[in-house]
Amino acid sequence: MGASGKTSLGVDPLMLGRAIIDADRRAAHALNLVPSENRISPLASLPLGSDFYNRYFFNTDGDPLFWEFRGGEEIAHIEALGIDALRRMASARYCNVRPISGMSAMIITVAALSRPGSTVVSVDQNSGGHYATSALLGRFGRESRLLGGGGGRVDESRLADLLAPGDVDLVYVDVQNCVRTPDFRAMSAVVKDVSPGTRLYVDASHYLGLVFGGHVVNPLTCGADAFGGSTHKSFPGPHKGVIFTNSDDVDEKLRAAQFDLLSSHHFAETLALALAALEVEQHIGEYARATNDNARRLARALADAGFRVHGDSSAGYTDTHQVWVELDNTADAYALSNRLADVGIRVNLHSTLPGVPGVHLRLGSNEVTFEGAGPRAIERLADALVTARERALEPRTVSEIRRRFGAPFYTDSEKLTGEVRL
Repeated sequence: MGASGKTSLGVDPLMLGRAIIDADRRAAHALNLVPSENRISPLASLPLGSDFYNRYFFNTDGDPLFWEFRGGEEIAHIEALGIDALRRMASARYCNVRPISGMSAMIITVAALSRPGSTVVSVDQNSGGHYATSALLGRFGRESRLLGGGGGRVDESRLADLLAPGDVDLVYVDVQNCVRTPDFRAMSAVVKDVSPGTRLYVDASHYLGLVFGGHVVNPLTCGADAFGGSTHKSFPGPHKGVIFTNSDDVDEKLRAAQFDLLSSHHFAETLALALAALEVEQHIGEYARATNDNARRLARALADAGFRVHGDSSAGYTDTHQVWVELDNTADAYALSNRLADVGIRVNLHSTLPGVPGVHLRLGSNEVTFEGAGPRAIERLADALVTARERALEPRTVSEIRRRFGAPFYTDSEKLTGEVRL
């Protein structure tokens, strides 16, 4: 670094830092309709800017003779309190917060609940499954067998056929793109009838917050051996992963696999997850209901305005936080996305949604609901999407929508500034 403050490549890190700060300030006012993202609360974000972001933490049992890494002694209880809150929301005996992401949770689960050379059944991408699951299984020496379906559902009769050879260790239900969730109870019944030694795991990354809030049925109560996923989609937490089970054996297998596959569980992010869970727990049912209500309200308003909204109109189009909108062509899709982005409304263009051809919108109501959007705000938001089909939006569009927001599902930032300081 020279006297000018620039690196040997002529880059000024301070200028880059200012660019990040400026972009972050603009992002704070944006409206995000991406279903795979959420906005972490001011309280939950505190650990991410703290010294704990730099530290390891392994002494989860609080053993006074096991402080091999120091720094977490005074706040270790926060992680424990957060785990208790997560367990309560999941109605689970065990909660594993070691995964650092949804993919990390997938890797640990596959390693723990299937053997090298065995077969794992997962959901075809054309039926809403995760794009990476089949390839990941191959890299881990598992045989991949794909299960199809439609509209977020899976074909239980086909599942029975896939299980019939008797070589399946694990059914990994990885539906991510869905306006209808799979019938976990029916899947569990098929597994128990055809292949009782097979484990059933539900990757609930997208609808985790809706499971916690009781809007989507809990996979454990339906007979699944475990469920989990990422914690930053319909659940308003940090980028992290979590796994739940009621089985002693499954919990032991998960912990054994995690020891070999994961070192640090990213202490600051785990503290952020704990604070997010503790903060939202008492409102999680209301939040889950509002999230789906807003999704249905947005879907109905867009359909009434002439958009082709995927789903059954008589059933409210969606049972989750996702709304799928078919667009005419790629050029129109990007023109719409660009006009919205110009004023701070972020949408997700997608090209592999099951049953929806071409490039289309995959919208999510989760983040704006967490921030306080209700019926009036959603109606105005739908108006903005309708206008953006034809022309540019007014710069004040987002501020007008935000004025219609009610109270958010998190601690007021001004109250937080006065009461909590690092």
